[in-house]
Order: sequence, then C-alpha cells, then structure tokens
Amino acid sequence: MKKNGSLLLAVMLILTLVLAACAPTSSKGGNEAGGEKESNGKRVDGGSANTGEAEGGEQTPPANFVFANGDWPKPTDATLAQAEGWKKTFETMYPHIEMKTENFEYDTNTFLPKAESGQLPNLFATWFTEPQKIIGAGYAADITDVLKEYNYDTMLNPDMLAIMQKDGKTFGVPSSGYFMGIWYNVNLLKQAGLMKDGEAPRFPQTYEELVQMAKTIKEKTGKPGFFLPTKNNQGGWQFMNIAWSYGAEFVVQEGGKWKAVFNSPEAAEALQLIKDMKWKHNVLTDNVLVDVNDLFRMFGTDQVGMSFGTADWKNTPINDYKMSKDNLAMSRVPGGPVGRISLAGGGLFMFSPNSSKEQIKAGLDWLKIKGFSPEASPESLKGLEESLQNDASLSRIVGPQALKVWINEDRLQAEQAIYDKHTNVDMALWNDYIGNEGVTIKPEVPVNAQELYKLLDGVIQAVLTNQNADPKALLDKAAADFQRDYLDKAN
Repeated sequence: MKKNGSLLLAVMLILTLVLAACAPTSSKGGNEAGGEKESNGKRVDGGSANTGEAEGGEQTPPANFVFANGDWPKPTDATLAQAEGWKKTFETMYPHIEMKTENFEYDTNTFLPKAESGQLPNLFATWFTEPQKIIGAGYAADITDVLKEYNYDTMLNPDMLAIMQKDGKTFGVPSSGYFMGIWYNVNLLKQAGLMKDGEAPRFPQTYEELVQMAKTIKEKTGKPGFFLPTKNNQGGWQFMNIAWSYGAEFVVQEGGKWKAVFNSPEAAEALQLIKDMKWKHNVLTDNVLVDVNDLFRMFGTDQVGMSFGTADWKNTPINDYKMSKDNLAMSRVPGGPVGRISLAGGGLFMFSPNSSKEQIKAGLDWLKIKGFSPEASPESLKGLEESLQNDASLSRIVGPQALKVWINEDRLQAEQAIYDKHTNVDMALWNDYIGNEGVTIKPEVPVNAQELYKLLDGVIQAVLTNQNADPKALLDKAAADFQRDYLDKAN
C-alpha cells in the first residue's frame, strides 16, 4: 500500500480494528482525593468550567478540592522545571484546586494492585492496548459528557477515540500515535563508511539489507550492528514488524472466536532471521537479555548502530546520556517477502473511576496549559510553543512528528507552523520515516496484546540463548499456551 498524504487517514481507519474488548469485571478502585461537589459552570470559548453559579446567575466560589495529577516528569527529567512553571500557572488560574503530582508510569504488573487499592491518580496515562481491559474492569471514569462540554468529542481523531470507547461512552483521551521505524546512530554509520557528512545514509530496503548493514557496522567499528530487546514485553512487540512482513498473522477470529495462528511457517521464518542475526551473523548485543532502557544507553553512548524505534522516543538518549541531537536518523521499516509492514500504536489519558466531574475538568485544563487542546488561539498554542522552545534550549530534537491527535484543520496548520519555526535538525535524516512510502500500517492485536508480547519475549530469548533452538517448535508451544491461557478465556 502506497503511503503519501493519505497516511493519517489510512492508519486511523485501520486502527479501528483495536476495538475488541476484554470482559473481566472487578471492583472499582481509584484515588480518593478531592471533593464531589460539581459546579454548574458552562464552558465559553474553551475556558475552564471549574466555576460555580448560584440560582439567579450569581457567581459562587467554587469548592476547594484536590486534583491528583499522574502526568508529571521524573525528578531527574530535564523538563521538570517547565512542568513546575505550568503547575504555577495552573494554581494561579485555579486557586481552589490543590494539585498533587506523581510520576505515574503504567505497568501491566502493578496497575491492577494499585487500582484495587485505590492508589490511582485522577489523571494517568496508558497505551492503546489497554483501555478495553481497564474499562471492562471498572477502573476508568466515563468522561463522555465532559468531552462534549469541552467540544473535544468532535475534534479528536475519531478512529483513535474509538479505541477508548465502549457501549457508546468514552473513557479516555488519545494523546499520541506512532508507527514503527528504524533508528540509526549517525556516528557509527560514518565510522563504518555508510554515510558522509551532509548526506543521508542509504537506508536498507529489505531485512536482508538491514542484516548486511549491521554486519558492516560490526566489522568496521567493532560495535553491535543491531539492537533487539527481549524482555518487558518489548521483544514480542518489535517482532510483530518482522513477522507481518514475512506474511505471518498472530490472532484471527473464526466463528466469532479468537484463534492463535502465529505458529505458521511464515512466523518461523521471521524468527529464524532473528536467530541468524545472533548465531550466523553475530550482529546483536552480547547481552541479549535487554530492554529499551538498554537501547537508550547504548545508542546514547555510541555502542550500537541500529534498532527499531519510534519518533516519540527520540529525545530519551539526549536527556539521559547527553547524545547529540544530530546523532540520530530514522527510516521506514525494511520490507520482507510480502512487503513493508509497520506496527502502529499510541498513548492516551484516562481518569480513575471515582474522579469527580471537577477533577476530570482539572485534568483537561492541565493538559490545555501544556498545549494539548484543539484550539488554535495564541493562548492554547502557548504551551506547545513553550515545549518546543524548551526542547531546543536543551538541544533536544525538534521537527519530526508522529501521528496527529486533533483533526480540525486550523489546529493542524497552527501546530505545523510552530514546528517549522523551531525545527533544529536536518530533516533529510528523517524524511524517509515521515513519508513512510509504501508501508502498510497495522494496529496492535485487538486481544491480550501485552500478554502476547510477553510470551513472545520468551520465544525470542530462547533462540538467542540456545543455538539449537527450533523456531517452529517454540512457536507451536507458545501459540498453544496463548490459546489456552488467554484466548479461550476471552472467547
């Protein structure tokens, strides 16, 4: 499928496949902070509804309450000072709201215990694979009416929004979208003679070419040519790109029931490619039990040449390891026997189930101060421009973007103008990825995706630690286990 200006429409149409829901139920949890009194204030021109109005039109002071904000950087994050500035702005605009901040990082292993014990902040972030499970378990607030009051329901990408809806109600706000590509360490490519100053590298067109490029990097620099994570669900997640391009599928519906089908010859061939990268070509890291945090470290210190990656990761090696913003290039994924296929996903914000209407509005007002809203006014764009200015001042990458959340043309044009104004990298190193020509975008599997990734982590670890491992036998067992432990329970 050719990709050009219609990329966003195509990917969002495909993303609607993610709507399949998981059905378990459980008792509700959530952060207990905050009052329950709701105001009768109405939004005017995008203003906050956190005001009160008594009968007869007289304004009444809004009730004080606590807003537990899980959208907060780590103490060591370079953006902390900016977040603190936005917090002061929030407190000035809404003096009746006490904001309590927390760096809440979604983790499939810890989310349920926190939700059950009422430890979720009012506002928290998660991934596109998770909302149906969270909604089904009763751990997210219905925000349908608030989104309508803010007019966000008609301005958010409807196909992204559908991922966080159930039974006609909306339980989240999409915050970002991505599709997978390949990262390149510019310094190592130059050392390997694969690119020259002022020129973009010749990006690999097939996975066979990627392996050859990785071999050249290893031979010329002594550093691993390619990084592949194998734990924390990340190995299985990235394996999808290769397997799909070899013609494999992972789950299908037959007669209304889910069936695991990733023990196919095509999936085994894709897994053999990974095995050969270790035992035949020796282009992977010596330590194969790694995750993306190791990627950021190795990439940021010129210890590896290439990897799968997304545009929204681009500043992590810069933040954490002082890598130069000019040391990263990115391309679309290579092709396999059936073409180029890239996994698409994204992130969203949700609210704990006992959040009051005022706390939900406080969350949206916080995001607006950061520049996340559909409005195109100077006030609403101020946070976005401040973010890009701050990124540029910290020598972070500004320019390349991922998928768009808002669909109203005035906001899209205004955002692009701000990005164009602050772009600080050579876009020739990114245009192959952004154009994504000839790439088919596929959403993450619609049922038990994270559990599937975890199971595939073990399969990948097996072929990378045992030279005699049989890819087809491993996939046969994994597919049977996934069917028994997850799909049969979902059917």
